[in-house]
Amino acid sequence: MHFSEALPSRRGPAARLSPGATPQAHANGRNGASPSRQRVLLVDDEADVLCFVQSILEGAGYAVTGVPSLAQALRALAAERFELVLTDLYLGDTDLGHQVAEVARGQQPPTPVVVMTGRPTFDAAQGALRHRVDDIVVKPVDAEHLIATCQRVVRDTYLARRNQELESANRVLTSVLPRTIEMKDPTTSGHAARVVGYTDTLARRCGVGAEQRASLRLAALLHDIGKIGVPDSILRKPGALTADEMEVVKRHPAMGYEVLAPLAEHGDVRDWVYQHHERWDGKGYPNGLAGEDVALPGRILVLAEVYDALVEERSYKPAWPVDRIVALFRDQAGRQFDPHLAKMVADGLEGQGKRFFAAAPGQLF
Repeated sequence: MHFSEALPSRRGPAARLSPGATPQAHANGRNGASPSRQRVLLVDDEADVLCFVQSILEGAGYAVTGVPSLAQALRALAAERFELVLTDLYLGDTDLGHQVAEVARGQQPPTPVVVMTGRPTFDAAQGALRHRVDDIVVKPVDAEHLIATCQRVVRDTYLARRNQELESANRVLTSVLPRTIEMKDPTTSGHAARVVGYTDTLARRCGVGAEQRASLRLAALLHDIGKIGVPDSILRKPGALTADEMEVVKRHPAMGYEVLAPLAEHGDVRDWVYQHHERWDGKGYPNGLAGEDVALPGRILVLAEVYDALVEERSYKPAWPVDRIVALFRDQAGRQFDPHLAKMVADGLEGQGKRFFAAAPGQLF
């Protein structure tokens, strides 16, 4: 919550303007970007204040519903949605703007509230904070400052809601999609979540930065998303695959890349999903990339994905013991795997066993 600059402590006059200015002129000033007819509920028990502040807001392009009492404000909130509530702190002898704020903030989604007061006491600020008022504007109101405050509060509320929506979508993406993959291929139950842990632990040991680690965790979680396009008869086949069936399976990195096309702002995530079956020696698929043509986080994902396939029991094989995994990594250093990564993992497993891949405290998986 913000507490706007204190002006003389009094209930009125309602607003002040620069000499010779009008509400419209202030509204169209440097802080007066068009609010696109956003709806504002204005509450003030003084008719002249209500009229004057309404003229300021309407001059700036807001659609204003002005009411003089708490009861009418509550009825208006029940009848329609507003982008903002702007209310006087004291409404008559007994009612308070906080009561409007309680109702507005209890809506879904919550409606932001700005309180106006000519008596900016410490107790009033504490009360506003308790009721989660977004800002306090002190009377006499400066028109330009009022419009700037309304614009900022509405903008910040919109951005906060968008962030919540994105977080919700991300939770769906990072929980439902991996489970969908595992329903198609039950032999890999829990595989994606474990690979997230292995890649993040190894990335941390390699000094990969926090931002790239976050992208790598997402890529690890979604690396097999392309299996959605592989027929169940192939994914669930108990025996060895034919050459033709293997060619179908090899398409899943490319299909995953296409499925993740909407992640336009996460191109690295898509790239690493696309590359998770490439090899250091260039003999992998789908593009036969070699060496550092795959970035370090992608090479980490390649190794972590294989480690999980080896250390876990599958329908077609038992879990490998650590010493056998160590031997494979040493043998495949510089061939299937980045030689430095393969040596690091082999040495770590040899010295610490499976504890080498222990997750950091507080890690998601």
